[in-house]
Amino acid sequence: MRRALFLLKFTTMMIGTVCPASGVFAGAQPVLWSALRPADQSRLDAALPGMASSRPQGETLAWRDEARTVELTGFILPVDQDGENVYEFMLVPWAGACSHSAAPPPNQLVHVVAAEPFHLSRVYEVVTVTGNLRPGLDKTQLFIMDGVRVLDYGYSMSQAQVAKATGLVDPDLKTISPLGVLAR
Repeated sequence: MRRALFLLKFTTMMIGTVCPASGVFAGAQPVLWSALRPADQSRLDAALPGMASSRPQGETLAWRDEARTVELTGFILPVDQDGENVYEFMLVPWAGACSHSAAPPPNQLVHVVAAEPFHLSRVYEVVTVTGNLRPGLDKTQLFIMDGVRVLDYGYSMSQAQVAKATGLVDPDLKTISPLGVLAR
């Protein structure tokens, strides 16, 4: 009887919050990177990989709806990992950001703490994170091959569900190739 009651409570809690089969929050709103910056800051205003900027950019945070559960797709840049398990990472809009090129502006960087470790299959894996996106400028240290880098980020997500990305088309997602920056 206790077990049945527990299962009933657990199932009720999961409905509308998390879909157990997929591990993704039910009813999450897909968000594009452009929603995280002001409308007057086009993606061309942000420093792209390999481009330096002489003016401060990206301190204005456009996303303010902390209560809404969202999905955001981007590339993983591990901050805390043990082998192939990643516990904490930066979600970035282009592969190579921060370690091989300039960091995106703070309103295009999301600090993510995963609810469960994510098994990283490859460097700069494309994932979708699901949870509550909280605005707030902060800093974190990133250990890369060249040493330590301090990153300013504008958003964070704790207890995020992390899954390999499937099929989202976001014009701001970029991949670096020998030919330059390509849309993903």
